[in-house]
Amino acid sequence: MKDLGSLPFLDRDEEVLLFNTGLLKENLRSGWKPGSFYLTNRRLLFFQPPRISFQTLLENITNLTIEKRAVILRSKNVILVTYREVEGEKVLQAWIAVNDIENWRRRIYERSLLMLNEETIDKIANELDSNSQEILIYLWQKQHARIEELAELIDAPNHMDVLLKIKERINPTAERIIGSSILSFEKSKFEPETGKKTLFNWWILGQKEKKEEKEILLDIFDEGGYLNIIMELPGVKMGDIFFKLEREKMTVSASSMSRKYYKEIDLPAEVDTKGLSKSFNNNVLEIKLKKAKVGMAKGV
Repeated sequence: MKDLGSLPFLDRDEEVLLFNTGLLKENLRSGWKPGSFYLTNRRLLFFQPPRISFQTLLENITNLTIEKRAVILRSKNVILVTYREVEGEKVLQAWIAVNDIENWRRRIYERSLLMLNEETIDKIANELDSNSQEILIYLWQKQHARIEELAELIDAPNHMDVLLKIKERINPTAERIIGSSILSFEKSKFEPETGKKTLFNWWILGQKEKKEEKEILLDIFDEGGYLNIIMELPGVKMGDIFFKLEREKMTVSASSMSRKYYKEIDLPAEVDTKGLSKSFNNNVLEIKLKKAKVGMAKGV
C-alpha cells in the first residue's frame, strides 16, 4: 500500500485499513463512477479528486451483501452497502465494485456488523490452546489491552509469542468459525465507555450483543422419598458447578470462561444434607435430594 499518511481528507487519528481503486454506483439509475475506496477505522469512503463523493461511518452500516451487477461490459460480483444517513432515519444504498471483494466485505463486516456473544466466544475458545484462550477471554472481558499486558497475562517469553498466538491461532480460528478476525491492533482508538483515546492497544472486534439475562430454567418434582431438581445451565461443564446444601435450601453456582450462574433454591421439604446425587448431560443438570423425613413438607 502506498503512503496514505498525508491524505488531506483523513482525520489525524484515522488509520487506513484498506485502499484500492474501483467503481461506485449510488443508485440503480446512475452509472458507475471510477475513483479510490478507503476503509479506515472509522469510515468507508470513495474519493474522486478533488472531493469525497461517498462516505459513511462504519457504525451507520446496517447490511452488507454480495450480488451480481452489470459493471461496464460484463457481469461481476459487487458489494451492496446499506447504511443510514448521519442524521435522520433515511436508509441509503451504494454498490462497490473492487478487486479482492471478499476481503473487502469481510473487513467492512468485522468493523461494522460483527456481533459477539458468550456462546460465540466459548465456541472459538474451545478450539484454542490454554494461553490463546486466556488472551481471548481477557480481551472479551476488558475490550482492549497493550501487548505488554497480554504477555504478562500468559507469562510469555517475549511479545512475538503473543503476536503469533493472535495471528496464527486466535484470528484464523475465528475466521473459520465466524468468518471474521476477532482481534485487531489499533494505533489509536476512542473507548466508547469513557470517550478517551487509547493508543497502541489490541482490541476485540465487533460489538457485544445486548440481551436480557434469562432466568435459569428450573423445575422441582416431589417424588415421594426424594426431590428431583432439573436445571438448564448452558455453557458450563460439570466441573464448573458447585453446590451448597442445607436442610431447607440449596445454592447452585457455576462459572466458566464466559458464563456465570448463581441460584438459591428454597426446597419444599427438608432434606438429608448428605443425600445428594447429580448428573449433567446436554446442558441439563439433574439433582436428586433424599428427604429427611418422608411427607414432612414445609408448612404442613
